[in-house]
Amino acid sequence: MSESPIVLPRLLSLLHLGLLAAIVTVTLGGRSPDEPFDHAHAGLQAVLGEVLEEGLVDYAGLRRSPEGLDAYLASLEGVTPRELGRWSRAERFAFWINAYNAFTLQLVRDAGPVTSIKKIGGWFGSPWKKRFIPMGGFDPKGKGRKLCLNDIEHEILRPQFADARLHAAVNCASIGCPPLRPEPYRAAGLDRQLSDQVRTWLMDADRNELRPVKGAVRVSKIFDWFEEDFGDGDEEVVGWIATQLQGAEVADALRRAAPKLRVRYMDYDWGLNALPERR
Repeated sequence: MSESPIVLPRLLSLLHLGLLAAIVTVTLGGRSPDEPFDHAHAGLQAVLGEVLEEGLVDYAGLRRSPEGLDAYLASLEGVTPRELGRWSRAERFAFWINAYNAFTLQLVRDAGPVTSIKKIGGWFGSPWKKRFIPMGGFDPKGKGRKLCLNDIEHEILRPQFADARLHAAVNCASIGCPPLRPEPYRAAGLDRQLSDQVRTWLMDADRNELRPVKGAVRVSKIFDWFEEDFGDGDEEVVGWIATQLQGAEVADALRRAAPKLRVRYMDYDWGLNALPERR
């Protein structure tokens, strides 16, 4: 039996609509327009479970199997300012921390193998100023440009959330940086995660030496670069550290000695946070 002259155009129309729906779904990171964003960040959890070991990353593995990270990044890219504006503060905070960390993984993966993130961008460029993040709706200057990592950290995270603990949560792909957490940040339990991350970072003697020596403590250069986020001067910085370590033996000693302690900074290791031979 031959096709009715009405059926074929209708069939083609349906196929066209199906193709458009597929394009929209891909654009929104594998979810339909009415599907809620996954605030459990399961996609990132799966990636970290595959490539992270004791704070070190298998970047070679990310290049060999890029699909998981790419799918998670697509889900971030599909979020619009209007959608994000409906979320709670904790949901937005977790979203941007995870975005920073995930796009940093992508940056190193796609540029690699490298010995340091600082090698990306050449002699006169900066990896943190590289505009590669296709989320132009969030351009702080409203020009629709792709974002860079500096935009996320300095134009979104720091001013919008004003929580110095974020410096322990965002990861710059370097040994000197607070280690990448083996789980995504989630709105449910975000305060606990941030406090635990800060405490782990501060108590790591390779990154902070908190036992006073000759009237001074030696801490990460992060406290130097972002001193205004931690306090005004050495005493307030030491006091902030003591507050984050509440309950630990060293906290009381730091609190008592804070008025007299000087803050000195440790050398920062810019070596890539990669598993051996997995850059």
